Amino acid sequence: MIHGVYIIEASSGVCLISRKYGEVELDEGLISGFLTALQQFSSELTSHKGQPAILREVEMKSYAIVYERIENTMVVASVDKRDNERVLRDALGKIIDIFVQRYGYYLKDWRGDIKPFKEFLPEIDKLTLDGRIAELAVPKPLLKKKIPKSIVKMGVFLEEDAFKVANLCDGTKSKEEIAEETGFAVEKVGELLEKLDKMGLIEM
Repeated sequence: MIHGVYIIEASSGVCLISRKYGEVELDEGLISGFLTALQQFSSELTSHKGQPAILREVEMKSYAIVYERIENTMVVASVDKRDNERVLRDALGKIIDIFVQRYGYYLKDWRGDIKPFKEFLPEIDKLTLDGRIAELAVPKPLLKKKIPKSIVKMGVFLEEDAFKVANLCDGTKSKEEIAEETGFAVEKVGELLEKLDKMGLIEM
């Protein structure tokens, strides 16, 4: 899930507004300064094509910090690593687009008052489904019928690795969680899930 959303004025590092949903607590002042410094640092680097390197995500041990930026405004989210990144970034993109459209004129001559931004909180709630939009989008495969161990013979019908993955498809685990339990790479689990889906053994 999305644990928190923060909208930051990048040039000053001031957090304009924040909304917390989950357990991960980030200090608004620290996260603002940290990401502003990272943005400045990454802008000094160049990619292999000679373009500025833009840092858009920071991974911690149990969660990630993901953000989008338009000019001097950043929207930042602390999220579970297993959240659907495409859906998450789409939501963050909508948040920052609407925010800049609504308050861009005010920020051009901004003098530090953050009170007017509080009315934007319901918009954040709506666009993130109260922090659960990326969580809801994560597929959690379900095994249709228990597969007996006896039919896994020499990989003719079902290879051993696919059998292990199939038996973890209980409708509550994402492919990332299955990968963690099996010790397989996430990419491998994804391939095995596709195979099991094509065989009609699981529901995605």
